[in-house]
Amino acid sequence: MAFYRLLLSLLLLAAAPCAFASGLEAERSAAGALFDGSLPLPPSEEPAGRDAGADFLRQMKEVLSSGAWNGPTPQVRQFMFRNNQEGWTAQAQSVGLEGFLWTKKELEGKYGEAAFSGQLNDYFNYLDGLLKPVAWTSDLRSALADLKNSRLPEAEKNARLTAILENYVSGLQDNMRKYDSAAWAKKARVYELFPRAYNLDGRRSAQGFKSPSEPGRALFFRDFRASDFDVIKRMGFDAVWPMGILPIGVRGQTGTGGGSPYSISDHSTVNPDLGTEEDFKEFVKKAHQAGLKVIVDFVVNHTSLDSRLLAENPDYFVSYRYDGPCPADYFDSVWQGGKYCVHNGGFEYGSGVSSWIDTAQINYASRGLRDRMTAIVKGWVTKFDVDGFRVDMAYLALNNVFARTWKKSMPSEEFYRQLIWTVKAAKPSAAFMAEAYAYQEDLGACGFDTIYSKSETARPEGQTGWYNAAEGGNAGEIQSSVNRAAFLAWQAGGAGSVMFLGNHDEPAPEKIYGKRLPAALALTLLYPGSVMVYSGAEIGYDAAIPAEHKPLPFSAPCEVDWNAGDPAVKKIYQDTLALAAGVRAELGDYTIEPLWPAPGQAWAGYVLKSKAKPGLRKAVIGNLTWNGTPAELPQAGFSGRLEPGEYRVLTLH
Repeated sequence: MAFYRLLLSLLLLAAAPCAFASGLEAERSAAGALFDGSLPLPPSEEPAGRDAGADFLRQMKEVLSSGAWNGPTPQVRQFMFRNNQEGWTAQAQSVGLEGFLWTKKELEGKYGEAAFSGQLNDYFNYLDGLLKPVAWTSDLRSALADLKNSRLPEAEKNARLTAILENYVSGLQDNMRKYDSAAWAKKARVYELFPRAYNLDGRRSAQGFKSPSEPGRALFFRDFRASDFDVIKRMGFDAVWPMGILPIGVRGQTGTGGGSPYSISDHSTVNPDLGTEEDFKEFVKKAHQAGLKVIVDFVVNHTSLDSRLLAENPDYFVSYRYDGPCPADYFDSVWQGGKYCVHNGGFEYGSGVSSWIDTAQINYASRGLRDRMTAIVKGWVTKFDVDGFRVDMAYLALNNVFARTWKKSMPSEEFYRQLIWTVKAAKPSAAFMAEAYAYQEDLGACGFDTIYSKSETARPEGQTGWYNAAEGGNAGEIQSSVNRAAFLAWQAGGAGSVMFLGNHDEPAPEKIYGKRLPAALALTLLYPGSVMVYSGAEIGYDAAIPAEHKPLPFSAPCEVDWNAGDPAVKKIYQDTLALAAGVRAELGDYTIEPLWPAPGQAWAGYVLKSKAKPGLRKAVIGNLTWNGTPAELPQAGFSGRLEPGEYRVLTLH
C-alpha cells in the first residue's frame, strides 16, 4: 500500500455556509453577518515571502490539527465518537488526524472497540471530508476508500484503519519536525521577569555576585550580564520573557508605580527607562549566547491614551469625529485640528463592554491598522532578533470576537494569519504564544504555536485548562486537564499548551494552592510541553497590596527582595526544579500518557516515556484536591495514601 507523496500545492478553499447550534458555534454564526467575506483579500494582506515550504507547513497543520477554515469559519468540526453501549458521545481532541486518532485509540483502549461498533462508515466519510481539500493526501484517501469498500470483517477493518492512520500521522509528525522551526516553543521552559521590579543588585547579592560597579544611572538592559542569564539557565529555563518593556503612556497613567506596562505609548521600541535600543540588542545577544530564547509582549488590543499610533491616525482606533463632550468609556483626542472621541480599550463582559480607563481601543476592522501592526511586530525580529511574542489577550482581535464586541464589519481573513505568516517569513523560528481564556481552537487555526492553559471550557468534559482546574481542586477536572495536556504535548500540528501556576496577573501560587503547592508544582514542571514561572515565585516573594492581588503590583512601587520571601516555598521550588532537571537528564526527550485512577481515588498523574531510552518509564502522581485520597499504581508497586499536596515519582516495572 502506498504511503503518501508530498505534493506541494496551494490549498484552494471554497466558501461553504455553516449553521451552528449553540455555544461558540452560535457566536461565530451571529458574528458572521458582519463579515464582508465577498471582498477579495488585497495584496497588502497577503503574507510576504510565501514559499512552497511555508505553504506545505500550513497544509500539514490543517491535516493534522485544524482542518480547513474559510476566514473565521471552520469548515470541518471535531468528530463525535458514540458509545453505543452506554449512549454517550465524546468529542475528538482536535479536528484533524491527530485529534481523531488519539481519541479513537483512547476510547477503544478504555471501553473496548465493540462499544463503538457501527461507526466505520462515519469514520471514513469524516476522514475523506477532512483530507479532500489538500491534494497531496490523495494516496491516503485512496487507501481509505479501498479499505472502506473491502469485504473485511468490521473489527479487522477498524484495526487496519488505526494502523494506516498511525503510520500516516507519524510520517507527517516527522515532517513537521523538519519544517516547523518554531516548534521549540512547544517545549520551552519560560522564565517571566518584570524588569522594573527585578532588582538586579539584590539578586546578585543573594546569589553571591558582586554588586555592579558601573557608574551612573542603572538601566536594566544595559546592566544585565551573562552571569545574570546563567542564574536563569541553571534553574532549568531555556527562554526568558522580560514582561513590560515597551514605553508606558503618561496621559491617564494609573497608580504610583510607573503605570501599567500594558498601557503602551509605542509598540515599536523599548522603554527608555530600561535602556536604549542598542542596550536591548545586546540583551538579546547575551541571552542567545547563554542558550536562552527571548520572548517579548505584543499588546494587540489597545494602546495608551497618548500613543504614537493614535497620533498617526484616529481611524486606527474605535473612534468617531465629534466636537461635543465624549460619553462614558470614551476620551477626547485631537488630530489635524479636529476632535475625536476614542473608546477606551475593552473586552466583552456580560452583555456589554468592560474598559481599561488608561487605554485606547485599537480597530481591527481597519486594513490600514492591520498592515501597520504587522510591520511593527515584524520589526522586532528584523531589528532586535527576538525569538517570540506573548500576545496579550489574544482572542480579543479574532474576527468573530471583535465584530461582536464593537459591531464592526471585518475583513474576510483573520488578522493573525496575516501577522503570523508575515513574521515567520522574516524569521521562520519566530513563535507566537497566546494569552487566551477562550477560542483556543480559532487561535490555533490562525497559526499560534502555544496557548495559555488557564481556562478552556468549550469542551464536553468541562474545564480542561490546567491553571483553573488545579486551582479549583476538583479531581475530575484535574484529571481531564491532564488528559488534554498530554494530547497537546504529543500532537505536532496544532498549538501546544503553556502550563503555569502563576504569572504577573495571578496571585502568588502559595496563596492559590496552599498546602497543595508541591504536587501542583511537580505535575507542572515535569510536563514535557511548555512551562512558565514568574520571577520571585521561586523564593515565595509576594508584595501584593489590598487593591491589587498581583505578587508584584503595577499600581505601586515594588521590587523583589531576593533575601526575603517564604523559606518553605523557596525549598519547594528548589526541590522541584532539581527534580525536573534530574528527570529530564535521565529520560532525555520524553512523552507522557495520562493515568486514570481507580474509582474512589482522587489523585492525578501521568506516565513519562523516554524517547531516547525505550523501556525507561516513570510515573508522577499527586493529590491536588483539598482532601486525602487512597492511591494505587500497581505497575509501580505503589499502594498508599496521598494527603493534599503530596506526590510521588515512581519507576514503572
